[in-house]
Amino acid sequence: MKSRVIVIAICMSLFGCAYKNWQYVRIENQVPNKSCVYKMQEACSLPTNKCMDWHKKRATIYSANTVVITSSENQKNFSSSAWTGRVSGGENSSTVAEYYYCNGVKNINPS
Repeated sequence: MKSRVIVIAICMSLFGCAYKNWQYVRIENQVPNKSCVYKMQEACSLPTNKCMDWHKKRATIYSANTVVITSSENQKNFSSSAWTGRVSGGENSSTVAEYYYCNGVKNINPS
């Protein structure tokens, strides 16, 4: 029983630290300056408001502090079923972003 509690505590602490300080990652439409170091590019296909936080959290995994949105596309996808008559679907987005580590006055460093 004690070992199970210890394993759960370790797992919770690891997942809690995985996205440490993601709130301090900034979002830009272009690379802020030439001194920024490229880290990674990823795509998100969640609703738009969820993609921004997703990208910020993912950037922390690569030690990045800036997310540059390179493309964003909104899509409305609805379908209906002949059997049930129900309409399903909704609005989704596909957002591609690059992650950078940048030094500068705009970057907020957590205390």
